[in-house]
Amino acid sequence: MPTIGDIVHGKDIGRFAEKRYIWNACSECGAERWVECRKGKPYYTICFKCGRPKKKVWELITTEPYLGEIRRSGQIEGYAKCKTRYIWCKCPTCGYEKWRQLGSINKYTQCRKCMHKGKIKELNGAWKGGVKINHSGYKMIRMYPSDPFYDMCNESGYVFEHRLIVAKRIGRSLKSEEVVHHKDNNKANNDNANLELLPSDTIHLATIRMQNRINELEEENTLLKADMSEFV
Repeated sequence: MPTIGDIVHGKDIGRFAEKRYIWNACSECGAERWVECRKGKPYYTICFKCGRPKKKVWELITTEPYLGEIRRSGQIEGYAKCKTRYIWCKCPTCGYEKWRQLGSINKYTQCRKCMHKGKIKELNGAWKGGVKINHSGYKMIRMYPSDPFYDMCNESGYVFEHRLIVAKRIGRSLKSEEVVHHKDNNKANNDNANLELLPSDTIHLATIRMQNRINELEEENTLLKADMSEFV
């Protein structure tokens, strides 16, 4: 183990061969390491870790904000520890106060709720065509009270597209216990010919089991035919 002040050639420690190095301790943290030696003295007095610029830490401000006050993101509880600037503003319509990014205050003066209030379909900034995919992978369609099949919607006003297609085909709304089955087991394939109306969930599960068994038998039959072809 070298001692403080030892000087060696770079080739002896796997560094640049034409340079000399001295074993020195960091003046900040005391970590010992090889440092380039110039005129018998270490060229760097602190290590690389201590020499890096320290990231500024914004102290959390717990006092109640006032209108027009500007704070960094790191000074607001629950926000990211960064230097993005926010301003405490008030919605001119409903009076709701909140933090808003300083760069967007001139573009958006109202809160999100007031901005979209009374606007439907294309007039609403959050409109996505009235179509969404739920967590199970089924396509859902937005409907309104004027639609004849509105009673099939959930509390958010959306109905499953495959149920809506079958309801239009038979000319009535589906009952809650009725199930629409995808024949190819592909949730995204809502083609009319691929949809089958079943009276209950019990029959739906039995149909799925039967279809899975048929697929297994067809796969076994294909393998047997391939094995038999070797002996023909």
